[in-house]
Amino acid sequence: MTSSSPKSLRVAVIGGGVAGAFAALILAKLPQIGTITVLDRDGAFGRGLAYSAKAKWHRINVPASKMGGLGAEDNGFVEWLTETGQANWPDYSTSFVPRRVYGDYISTKFNELTGSGRVTPRQDVALSVTRQGDGYRVATASGATIDADLVFLCLGNQPPSPFPGIEASPRSITNVWAPGALDPIGNDDRVLVIGTGATAVDMVIDLVHRGMRAPITMVSRRGLLPLIDVPAQTDPDPMNSFPVPTARGLLAALLRDTRRKVAAGIPWQTMVDTFRLSIGELYRNASEAERARFARHLRAIWMVHRHRLAPDVAELLEELQRDKQLDVIAGRITSAVATPSGHDVTIRKRGHGETINLATNWILNCTGPEEHYDRLGDPLIKSLLATGQARTGFNGLGLDVAPTCELRDSAGHVQPGFYAIGPATRGAFWEVTAASNIRRQLLAVSEQLKTL
Repeated sequence: MTSSSPKSLRVAVIGGGVAGAFAALILAKLPQIGTITVLDRDGAFGRGLAYSAKAKWHRINVPASKMGGLGAEDNGFVEWLTETGQANWPDYSTSFVPRRVYGDYISTKFNELTGSGRVTPRQDVALSVTRQGDGYRVATASGATIDADLVFLCLGNQPPSPFPGIEASPRSITNVWAPGALDPIGNDDRVLVIGTGATAVDMVIDLVHRGMRAPITMVSRRGLLPLIDVPAQTDPDPMNSFPVPTARGLLAALLRDTRRKVAAGIPWQTMVDTFRLSIGELYRNASEAERARFARHLRAIWMVHRHRLAPDVAELLEELQRDKQLDVIAGRITSAVATPSGHDVTIRKRGHGETINLATNWILNCTGPEEHYDRLGDPLIKSLLATGQARTGFNGLGLDVAPTCELRDSAGHVQPGFYAIGPATRGAFWEVTAASNIRRQLLAVSEQLKTL
């Protein structure tokens, strides 16, 4: 690839959330980089969906000290908390601060960068990316075009797919993070939450803080809630000695080592964090059959251990269950019939034929982000797949990328200088959603770019 100057590469970043802001902040440090244009649909630069949540009870799910900073080793977030006088948190290293505070940190750093003139934020929607000489041209919904030597797809998590049978119902809410999405729900309305992951927990906590009095039901295939986290212990190291495993052998090895560490007084959470640093490499090196087996049988178990809850949030969920205000069901919805006041729902419980009939006023779709990109309605993703500039990743997850994070086209050829970052790369790297994972991806790419 070339540009007007070998030391002045033009960059287009598509997506201005945390991943897009990280891309701009990390790439701007390279002398090879000239101008950086960051596109974002909503103009929520440095925040995206996850860190735009305003409620103080929407917490990051790790202690602040684990959020790091902008570099590989720094502790920038905690330092920023100290500098800005966020003194309502008694111990920065162990506090599970509101997500909006982390959004404040990233957006502040991003805004400082835009003040330098090298980075241009634009509220716009990318519709297509096409080859233009040795670089690329991005066409947007406003009619603008942006020529770039490097393009970074930083799209973040996609919205969930509509749940079959309820997608058209006025009493079902698919975009639970939309401003005012929960406002129509009365405090005495019965609510069914489809999903038991982090977003589902956020919605339950939100309803309770709004004064919900009626019982809330959560349902997912396994009925597993995220587990409790603990204050930061020692920093984990990658488990470089792990062999390339079978899914079953990997689980056995992890359980064995975890039991040994717990017996020595080390929290199991530390062991999971240690393993997390290696799971991407293990996943990449495993056979396709073993990767599919891991996703099918172990994913749900891994997710509740990996994506944990702040202690007070976990304790509130336990209290709600003890008080019978929250019921968590392992099963699947077999029917949902619209009624004037909501839905009559039938749930078949996991493991046997027992069914539950539930009259509910509202259904919240918290099934998690859609990860099969051939199912998305996003115009850019549809364009890339339709024109053969990209193809879906392993098992249909995200987009197929090389180890360098560069996209592969429909024939498997690497698209030089066209990168995907974060959730779009799950099929290749698995652990790609946390801010720390995204930062590591971008730091690795920046090391590659230093050789240009």
